[in-house]
Amino acid sequence: CVTLIDDDELPDATEPGPWVAALFVQDQVKIGDHVELLGGLRYDRFELAVDNLFSGARFARVDHLWSPRLGLVVKPVANASLYASFSRSYLPQSGDQFTSLDASLAALEPEGFLNREIGAKWDITPTLNINVAAYVLERTNTRAPGAVAGTVELTGRQRSRGIELGLDGQIAKWWQVQAGLALQSARITSTTNAAPAGRHVPLVPEFQASLWQRFQIAEPVGVGVGILHQGASFTSISNAVRLPAYTRVDGALFVTLAKGVSAQLNVENIFNKGYFPTAHTDNNISTEFTW
Repeated sequence: CVTLIDDDELPDATEPGPWVAALFVQDQVKIGDHVELLGGLRYDRFELAVDNLFSGARFARVDHLWSPRLGLVVKPVANASLYASFSRSYLPQSGDQFTSLDASLAALEPEGFLNREIGAKWDITPTLNINVAAYVLERTNTRAPGAVAGTVELTGRQRSRGIELGLDGQIAKWWQVQAGLALQSARITSTTNAAPAGRHVPLVPEFQASLWQRFQIAEPVGVGVGILHQGASFTSISNAVRLPAYTRVDGALFVTLAKGVSAQLNVENIFNKGYFPTAHTDNNISTEFTW
């Protein structure tokens, strides 16, 4: 598979905005009946120029990024598989929307992501499967919200380690289930002016769990109920303020009106439990109620 964006299709150099040219090559090889290998390499040339109409300043940056990917899948039996993967990717400091660039960000190297993962999947039945994965994600040139509103602090390097367990599928013709469990730890691994090594990455709970079930109670009508739990996390890189853990109950109603036509009503936080889903700084914290 090869994807190429020609420079001739890019905007004129005098026009502000992102230029992106990419080349991607990937191949998947099957060895016998039990082994598959996947390899890929992506090259990106990313250029962004931003004009500040208030100050008249212009900021620009060009990055050349190489992103490899490797994977191995082993199927010891027909209904189970083991896998291992390695990938590296990047995100320019202008952000995922490529709209923010100033003198400080223009001088920074792109944020890097190095992910290593192993896992397994087992088809318990043809319609129900369980999967488990363990991963280590290394991030470099990272940033995080500062303790003061509107500030961003460099945190150097981060390491996230976690285990995820999931169940997905149909237990019976009238009963569908989706469940997930995640344990994770995200820490700063290099001391900077913003934070010492060992400090927790903000807005990353160490424990998360969810369970969603849908029941087809009659031919045209189905109901769903779900429980979501999120553990405590810190509001910013200062680790001075903690968001408390919370548990929320959601529901849904599904109605088939005609062939190919259906309606759905979702209610989030049925019991109107107050909780704090996220924060922007130590003193800018969001709270949520349904009604």
